[in-house]
Amino acid sequence: MSTLVEIWVGEQPMPKWAEQYDFTGFCLDSRNVLPGQIFIALQGINRNLGKAQEHIDEALARCAIGVLTEIEELSHQDNVCYIPNLREVLGILQKKYLQVTDPVTALRGIAVTGTNGKTTISRLIAELVSSQAKGCAVMGTTGNGILPNLTPSTHTTLDALQLQQALHGYAKQGANFVALEASSHGLEQGRLNGCDLEIAVYSNLSRDHLDYHGTLEAYAEAKALLFKFTTLKVVVINIDDAHANVMLTAAKENPSKPKILTYSLTQTSADYHIDHLQYRLSGASFTLISPTGTFAVQSPLLGHFNVENLLASLIAAEYAGFSLADLVQFVPQLKGAPGRMQVIQDADRLFVVDYAHTPDALIQVLTTLKRHVTGQLWAVFGCGGDRDRGKRPLMTQAALDHANPVVLTSDNPRTENPEQIFADMKQGIDFAEHSVHEIHDRREAIKFVVAQAQAGDIVVIAGKGHENYQEVDGVRHWFDDVVEVQSAINAQPHPVDSAYPAH
Repeated sequence: MSTLVEIWVGEQPMPKWAEQYDFTGFCLDSRNVLPGQIFIALQGINRNLGKAQEHIDEALARCAIGVLTEIEELSHQDNVCYIPNLREVLGILQKKYLQVTDPVTALRGIAVTGTNGKTTISRLIAELVSSQAKGCAVMGTTGNGILPNLTPSTHTTLDALQLQQALHGYAKQGANFVALEASSHGLEQGRLNGCDLEIAVYSNLSRDHLDYHGTLEAYAEAKALLFKFTTLKVVVINIDDAHANVMLTAAKENPSKPKILTYSLTQTSADYHIDHLQYRLSGASFTLISPTGTFAVQSPLLGHFNVENLLASLIAAEYAGFSLADLVQFVPQLKGAPGRMQVIQDADRLFVVDYAHTPDALIQVLTTLKRHVTGQLWAVFGCGGDRDRGKRPLMTQAALDHANPVVLTSDNPRTENPEQIFADMKQGIDFAEHSVHEIHDRREAIKFVVAQAQAGDIVVIAGKGHENYQEVDGVRHWFDDVVEVQSAINAQPHPVDSAYPAH
């Protein structure tokens, strides 16, 4: 009997051709199809039927036993089966296949969604859970794997087949949990379906990905899909965010009735809130007030929003089954995610590399650091090409409102003309009474601020964070903000009296 018979889901009857062959798995890339596999033909963004047909022909030529597709126009062919909700069931099919052929104890899933904070929260959860002697995988923007051994990720949320394959692999390696980022794209496209998600976390929502979702409301609804997973036992929601009600409503309407927990930095009505918050250049301290007690927390993480991120992480880790007191004790050892408020210190100057690539994220980073700065607060940033053009002047305005001096530079132009990006960044902006520099070469911009920044200054280099490349004309070149800052610092001339003696 074909394995496919055991795992088939959905309302459509299983096609006859699927019963006739030994089935060896699914494949999304026609170039990589192996004999015995079923090719998955999904609708591309451009809805190019001719291209889709070419992929189907290639897959069958490579001895695929058949094709499952969501494209009705191509379903008239032998060995092609139309499944209208294919994206929704693909992860489920893959998970069932892996469990039938190689059974493992499925990972307990903790998923984090929101515009900002997903990466840091999921990373902190993984660190906290790992501190309690339980293996925890992490999946998201800064890499996938079991801490500390991460491999670079192609997407925030992998496609349904890759995701289930990865989760299966981490379970075989001994992990018990996974903390993963749930992107709006991933949720809307059903990539997380099939995951055993027990806990869902919501951080915040601000303008991002409107080139894909169209409106902020549609973007919020995509995020809210996470809180409709019927496997959920607990949801954790930041009620300080303006869109929290969208998530709360989704959670309340979930038929599985998950426990709803709220957190806040300002509202004592939240289940988890704080008091006596103090900022230092070395991090922050605060009192955590929770349903199970009050705790003094010493955090090594810089910034206001990292207090929010830490709060969300502690709640999620507690409800994964660990003592809050034990988790709080480990907090001073947390490292957080690379490229998220990552600090490079040079004498009395602070250089902060951060992934902030939305107006709101940039505002958050700058306002947070303003609490610490004794000199000038610099902002160095660019805007990505082939993305939402409407947010470009908003990024510039955010920088001008919250920092001075400001340096406009490049990010990832991708395939777009950089001149157009800079023109968009300056559209309708009044630069009067601001110190503004426009340096198109990002490396030169970093060298410039390292040369110019004075003692007591904080320099924010925003937009790329953990990325170690710059994409120009569709080609990726090696580029790492952290390395560039350090290199520029090292290249600075030093006075003779600061040199080591020659003996």
